[in-house]
Amino acid sequence: MTLCTEHSVNRVLQNTGAGASIGMALCYVFMFILFGAMLSFPSSENVADKIQYIGEQKLLISLANIVGYLVFGALLLVSVQALQNKMQLVNSSLLNTASLFGIIWAVLMMASGMLSLVGMNTMLGLFDKSPAQAENLFYTYNTVVNGLGGGIELVGGLWVLLASICGLVKQKMSKGLHILGLVVGTFGVLTLIQSVPEMKELFGLSQIVWFIWLGLSLRSAH
Repeated sequence: MTLCTEHSVNRVLQNTGAGASIGMALCYVFMFILFGAMLSFPSSENVADKIQYIGEQKLLISLANIVGYLVFGALLLVSVQALQNKMQLVNSSLLNTASLFGIIWAVLMMASGMLSLVGMNTMLGLFDKSPAQAENLFYTYNTVVNGLGGGIELVGGLWVLLASICGLVKQKMSKGLHILGLVVGTFGVLTLIQSVPEMKELFGLSQIVWFIWLGLSLRSAH
């Protein structure tokens, strides 16, 4: 009876994790569409123009922060647990370390989303009263948010990379999934090289495929 109950719980977790993984891929697609087709920030170096545009597009930008940071972070927490459960490795310090990086990434993403929403609202409220202070806040909150939640994808890259290495060593789940994970994780780590901004795009695009594949793998067998 206990084994049956445990199996049911594991199945629910993996099904939920599968949905969460595919949901994260959809979050990425949504963000690419939103920033690629629906939002067009002024190319001018004038910060006041950018703040004015943010005010005009406040609802869309707020939605982007909610989906890209808060929803993504919540789904990530589920996916990290489901992946660890799926591998079912006993005393694997490598997998435990990978999962810790995944949890840290989720916390950073959710913190970035909340900081971005609060910072944006504070900046817009300040803009009419003191444009100079609003411009200073623009630089400050953008730097903090980008530093924590996407300017460098090291933490997320380490989660994918270490989990993939563990999967290959222990021969758990699809070999192809883990090989792709090595590529995705490497792109994430290489975002440390700020002079090559393409690494961030490669990480995001390749991770869409990895998330979908992971979701299908979590769902495929129990």
